[in-house]
Amino acid sequence: MNIKTNSGLRRGALVVAIGLSLSGTVAAQEAAGSSTNATTLDRIEITGSRIKRADVEGALPVTVIGRQDIEVSGRATVADILQNSSFNSFGSFVPSSGSSAQSFAGLSLRGLGEGRTLILIDGRRAAVSPLTGEGQDLSSIPAAAVERIEILTDGASAIYGADAIGGVVNVITRKNYEGFQVSAGATDNKYGGDASEASVLFGAAGERGSVMGGISYTDQKISYVSDYPWSDTVAGSSYSNNYLNVLTDANGNRVAGSNLYTNGSSVVPGGCSGTNFYESTSSTGRTSCLYNYVGDMADTASIKNKNLFLRSEYALSDAWTINADIYVNRKNSTSVYAPVPESIFVSADSPNNTTGQDAYIKHRFAALDKRYTYTDENSYDVNLSLHGQLTDSTSVDFGVRSNEARATVTGYNYVNIPVAEQYFESGQYNAFDPYANSQEVLDAISTTIGRNTFYKQKEFNAQLTTDLFTLPGGVSSLAVGGEYSKHDYADIYDQQSAAGNVGGSSGNSAWGERNLTSGFAEWSLPIFDNFSADLAVRYDHYSDFGDSTSPKLSLRFQPLHNLTFRTSYGKGFRAPTLQALNQQDAFSADSVTDEATALAYGLAASSSIQINGYHVANPDLKAETSKQFSFGVVYDPFSWANITLDYWNTEIKNQIKWYSAQTVINRTALGQYLPDNLSVVRNSDGSIQAVYAGYGNEGLVKTDGIDLNIRTQFDLDDWGRLTSTLQGSWTHSYKVDSRYGSDEYVGTSGYPEWRANLNTRWERGDWSVAWTMNMIGYEPGYYVDYYEGDYSCSELKSEGYVKRCSGAYITHDLQLNYQAPWNATISLGARNLTNKAPVYDVAYSPTNFNNYLYNGYGRQLYVRYTQNF
Repeated sequence: MNIKTNSGLRRGALVVAIGLSLSGTVAAQEAAGSSTNATTLDRIEITGSRIKRADVEGALPVTVIGRQDIEVSGRATVADILQNSSFNSFGSFVPSSGSSAQSFAGLSLRGLGEGRTLILIDGRRAAVSPLTGEGQDLSSIPAAAVERIEILTDGASAIYGADAIGGVVNVITRKNYEGFQVSAGATDNKYGGDASEASVLFGAAGERGSVMGGISYTDQKISYVSDYPWSDTVAGSSYSNNYLNVLTDANGNRVAGSNLYTNGSSVVPGGCSGTNFYESTSSTGRTSCLYNYVGDMADTASIKNKNLFLRSEYALSDAWTINADIYVNRKNSTSVYAPVPESIFVSADSPNNTTGQDAYIKHRFAALDKRYTYTDENSYDVNLSLHGQLTDSTSVDFGVRSNEARATVTGYNYVNIPVAEQYFESGQYNAFDPYANSQEVLDAISTTIGRNTFYKQKEFNAQLTTDLFTLPGGVSSLAVGGEYSKHDYADIYDQQSAAGNVGGSSGNSAWGERNLTSGFAEWSLPIFDNFSADLAVRYDHYSDFGDSTSPKLSLRFQPLHNLTFRTSYGKGFRAPTLQALNQQDAFSADSVTDEATALAYGLAASSSIQINGYHVANPDLKAETSKQFSFGVVYDPFSWANITLDYWNTEIKNQIKWYSAQTVINRTALGQYLPDNLSVVRNSDGSIQAVYAGYGNEGLVKTDGIDLNIRTQFDLDDWGRLTSTLQGSWTHSYKVDSRYGSDEYVGTSGYPEWRANLNTRWERGDWSVAWTMNMIGYEPGYYVDYYEGDYSCSELKSEGYVKRCSGAYITHDLQLNYQAPWNATISLGARNLTNKAPVYDVAYSPTNFNNYLYNGYGRQLYVRYTQNF
């Protein structure tokens, strides 16, 4: 597919960029402070390197979101901040009701996935989410605890090991704070999901040590699909009350088939008259029962977060210092979704069967009420480290660390299938009038599900850093070290769910463990005053995977005092996750769009419909390997302006990819590659019987693009100070090569070509105003891609599939701050000030928008009060 660009839009963006007055996001090194004499700069460690240095601009592209930027954003969690950044190219997973990871929020740098974006907390890996078995949960990190966030938009496996293919995010918590601070705030959303927050921060220091800590609380309410004015008012599910044919699969097992029609109807007599049930007749005159699940369905899960962090430092002597960091998180979430869908076998002799032959009843257990799932998560992270300055030029660091994340999931109003089959067969359960069943019958067939999952990691690390010799450009330093860690993962479902006896439940058990031994080295070479090199290499040995060696070379050249060039090349890898290798087969009533299935149930061809989905493991997964290249320029044309421009290029072989039910359907229809264990099984009328979705190795992924950052700062004398930042990311290509050719994703549905944020802040005295523009480039609706060549976008727009055929999606945030004379700060603000609706796409029925890129909250008004003592 040819990539189309909007030249007018780009010309407008260029004009804005040239005329901007900018500051905001700064280089990582600048965050540490500066001096009038460059030779007196403190040497600090930045993300992407283990060697401390004093360069103002390093060889690697590191963007920093400072404390002021965090406060101006008006957002309460790190997830909210990072998911809104331009580096989250194609969006990422958000807390979703009905998901087995309903409280998880991730980040996908460069669109390469949450599992390829490494999240660090104070330079160490954040705990892996037990709900997913991979990736780190950003919703567990409160913004109140954060000093700054460093984003390395370059591969870093040579420094940090696996998972750093897309980049690294280092969340640095607050330290060196003395005093006491209390903060509280509330957010009122136009369309549900209201939020509140509170935090306490404290710190003290003595001659030899310091301690600081904080506690925080955030509460995000649940939001419902019916709250959204653009959502479907009706979304039909064939899981309602229909008779189905009985088929036999290739293994001789009895399975449910397509609708079984008697006198032109598959409806269980009298069973389609309850709330949300309705009958639908196809163009062939056949009638079936459908269930409208919109009114029952929540969109986002509610999340309550409680956090505690403590950081302490004590100087044992002039040479030795000990540090202890403790992080504790408690999170509760709730999701609500439609009553259980399940197919129940009834023999020809059953009182519930009027067909005269064996059949299934594809039933919606609405009389049991909606399903409610509660997740209780607890995690801790303890890190003890010892730093020794052996000589002026040599230091050692030792560390031990233990982190553990646990989650308990409890679900109510599910169905025990064997018991339900007995009650259906005997007639004790009345399928003709489900709401007439007694509470005793409903209690007998219902069940409560449980899931207990954890991810544990224990680690020991050691590092030696020393200055080797002096080069014309400065001192050459070397860092060498090693790490040993043990990983233990388990995701255990209750026995009935594991046996496949629970209706309406998705997921099954997985478990595994591995040991990881690593060695690394980094060597800095300041060859000349204006030219330096950095060499890094890391060796990793996995007990269940094998070995991998990741090298990296970085170069920095500064021909002028205001002009710097930088480049890097490296290799990386990612081992298959324990969850992907070991997950047991799990049922999921996936929502998909499939013309044959929709028509079989009397629906429009484009309708979203729930089908029998199964998520399966792939024990034959291979590791993926990567190559990364970047080249950039940093230019200060004036004393008040700074421009950085970086080109990046990433290539991944044997990509580990999740193939959703919709992807399996689409690729099967197009004859494209799928792993051997993934497939679509259809009935004789062409409707879907089952879809098997899971992980596989894709082949080759190649993506490249450009990041632009423009910053300026103006001192307006009596009129205060004006600062702004334009941060933009343009993805030139995201291409997947397979045995069937190449697929270009940029410019297709869900893959915008660019994202940008423009932040402007005016400060005068005790008052300040901040304005942010959040911009996402045009991405066509799903059906615009699907019907490409058959129907134009304008034709599909006239039929209601989409509501736009061009133009960027832009929202505006505004914040007013007042520094009160009693040492307090009052903030009033609005996110999405103009109450702009998300981009409409009927393929995402019933919400009708892609929640990876957009949200349905509408205008979000907030107030925050902070008191310092």
